[in-house]
Parts: sequence; structure tokens; C-alpha cells
Amino acid sequence: MDVEGEGLEEKNKTYGLLTAIAMIVGTVVGSGIYFKADDILSFTGGNVTLGVLVILLGAVNIVFGSLTLAQLALRTTTSGGLAGYAEIYYNQTFATVIGLFQSFIYIPVITTVVTWVASSYTLSLLKPDASFEVEIILTIVYLFIIAIMNYYSKQLAGFFQSLSTFIKVIPLIIIMIMGLIWHQPIPAIPSNLPIVEPRDVGFGWLAALVPLAFTFDGWNVVTNIAPELKNAKRNLPLAYILGPIFILVLYVSYFVGLNNILGETFILSTGNHSVNFAFNMIFGRALGNVLIIIVIISVLGVANGMFLANIRLPQAMAEKGWLKSESLKKLHPQHQLSTHSTLFVMVINLLWLVIHYFVFKYQWLPNSDISESAVVFNNLCLLPIYYLVFQLYKKGQIKNKFFGIIAPLFATLGILVIVLGNFILNFKAALITSIVGILFILLFWSYAKRQQSYQP
Repeated sequence: MDVEGEGLEEKNKTYGLLTAIAMIVGTVVGSGIYFKADDILSFTGGNVTLGVLVILLGAVNIVFGSLTLAQLALRTTTSGGLAGYAEIYYNQTFATVIGLFQSFIYIPVITTVVTWVASSYTLSLLKPDASFEVEIILTIVYLFIIAIMNYYSKQLAGFFQSLSTFIKVIPLIIIMIMGLIWHQPIPAIPSNLPIVEPRDVGFGWLAALVPLAFTFDGWNVVTNIAPELKNAKRNLPLAYILGPIFILVLYVSYFVGLNNILGETFILSTGNHSVNFAFNMIFGRALGNVLIIIVIISVLGVANGMFLANIRLPQAMAEKGWLKSESLKKLHPQHQLSTHSTLFVMVINLLWLVIHYFVFKYQWLPNSDISESAVVFNNLCLLPIYYLVFQLYKKGQIKNKFFGIIAPLFATLGILVIVLGNFILNFKAALITSIVGILFILLFWSYAKRQQSYQP
């Protein structure tokens, strides 16, 4: 195994600091801030200052977490992110469990919910009174379009991904700037909506860390290109500091700007669609709708990126022998993708969409959705990876106390606070989803052990 970053050939290092920062920003900034800003405000009881504090805590959490992961990325040439590190430093069984969790739970859940958000915003333009069932139908249509585009035209899928990455920050910057100079009266709440006033929530504001974890999710993606990063010892830690700082400024400015334009009560009452009202107030209905279309493209870009990654995972796991399936392993000669892997992922997405339908319709997770539970569990998968860094420090392979002790300690505390917030959010739902998540992990572990026992 190669665990020395110094041994990498310089000719393979093609990415610079700006690419690494752009990759972090491009992955993290997407759908979350648009439909979670009202949730953050709701859990802080309409207190904007507390909301800003929560966003600050989220940024600090990913800085320490990313600086911790950077220590592993600098010491290995492996790809595959968390699963790759688990295979090198632990064993194939643990790596398989992480791969299965990300392939069949985490990524499909995020893809499904984000696609539904895109359908919700789309119908807010085309048919504002559309039912939840109509949103689900449009979500299915979007999922099929994304699947077909990724399978039959990787060029088109790549172009759409680049387009959505380029334009996704435009609405955030507009709200940020207009929020600073806005002096118009707070708008009246639509008569068909119940009025939700700010309230005291006590320590319940910690629950806001759960939707915030969703808005900051995806920051560890740069570990996949670490072996190809120029001057990685300098650029990787810098990217993991400067990237989150840029995102922090963008998020705080958007959050404060949106509240300055609409007011806390309006946002609490209108929920996910508050951004629609903000754009319409600033630019009028016609131009405001153009910006909503940009938001829709941005959100679909996130779904496309997640699906793009997801359809390759089962095939890669089959190729490594983690999944025993010749059909998943086989690539289509023309499309250079596994047909069975693509179909399998599509079915998994549709299954999670059915679950999302019942969970959201009957409010089994009040003020939340299945994506947040998936994000919390994905964060828990990081704990043994953080422990690895501490172990490397004890062995003397990491000399710096900050990177070997302080960073993994604070990163771990950040995850534990998110878990605590999940239980504060809804103790019963958190307990149930935790039990279900543990059962899935045990099922994956049992499968991985059986797969290993079959290998020659």
C-alpha cells in the first residue's frame, strides 16, 4: 500500500488550489441553502442572530473535519474517498459497508429529495396550487430525464453539470447584495397561508444543525483528487480553509439578506417558497421567475451530479469484488457505463421516493425529511475515519498536534453535536431512524463478510 504523499509523481499532479476550492464550493453550494434556510430560521425560533451562529458552527465543523481528512488524503494515492481510506487503513469489510451505505442509502436519498425540491420549485411557477402527488410525479419525470441523459450522453450530462455549477451562486449573490441595500416595507403574508410568528425555542436551536448539515454536505469530495493536486501539503489544507470560508460568507449573507427583504414572520410562514417571493419583490414577477428557473437548474445540477456519481458506484464495487455481480461489472461498449448499475440505481431512487412520499405526506419526521437522517448517518461514518488520524498521530506518522489531536477532536465533537440536534429535533423519529440505520449497517456488514468468505 502506498501511504506516502511524497512518493507521488509530479507529472500526475494536474490540479491547483483554485480547482480544489472550486470543487468544494461547487459541490457544497447547490440546493440545500434554498430550501433549508427557512428550516434553520424555524428551529432558531425566528432568531436571525442564532441562525447566523448555527451557520458559523457548521462552517467550523467542516473546517476541522476537512483538515482531518486531509491528513489521510496526503498519505495515500487511493481514490474512492471514505471507502478507499477504510479499505487501506481498516479492511475490505468496513470499506464495503461504507460503499453500500453510500450507494444504496445516502446518495439515492439525497438525489431523490433534491429532485423533489426541483419539481416543487418548477410547479411553483407552472401550477402554484399543485398537490404533493403532482410534485412526486414530476420528480419521477425528472429522475428519468437525468438517468437517460447520463446513460446515453455523458457529454450532455457533463455540460449540464458545468452550466449548473457556473450559475448556481448567482441567486445567492443577488439576495446577498439586495439584502444589504433593501429598504422596502416587509411584505404582507399571502392570505391562504397560516401566520407563523417567531418564538422562544430554548436549546431547541441546536436542532437547526441538522438541516445545516445538509446545506454543508459534500465538502469531502476533494479527497478524491488529492493524489492529483499540485503541492498538496500546502494546497489541500488551504482549500479546506478558504473553501468553507467563502461558503460561510455566501450563506450568512444570503440568510441575513433574505431576512432583511422578507422578515422573519414571512419566511416562517411561506417556508421553502420564500425565495420565490423575494425574487418577485426585487425584480417583478417576470424577471423573478427567470431567477427561479436558475435556482431550478442549480438544484437539478446537484441531483445530476449525485446520480452521475451513484450509477458508477455499484459497477466499481462489483469490479473490486465487493459486490458479486457480473452484470453490474459489465460496461456497455458504446456508453462505457454499466446498464444494470444504472437501472439498479434508478430503482433504488424510486423506492426512496416512495418512502419520502409517505414520510413527508404524513409528517413522520415533522419539519424534516429523510435526507437529513441520511446526512446524519453519513457524518457518523466519518467518526472511525477521524479516529484513524488520531491513531496515526500516536504512531508518530503525524507530527503536528493540531492536525493529529485538535482537528479530529473538534471534528468529532461537531458530529456529536449534529447527532444531539437530530434527537432534539424529534427524539422519537431520531430513535427510529437510528435503529433502522443500524439495522442497515448490520445487514451490509453481514453481506460484506459473506462476500469475503466466498473469495478464493
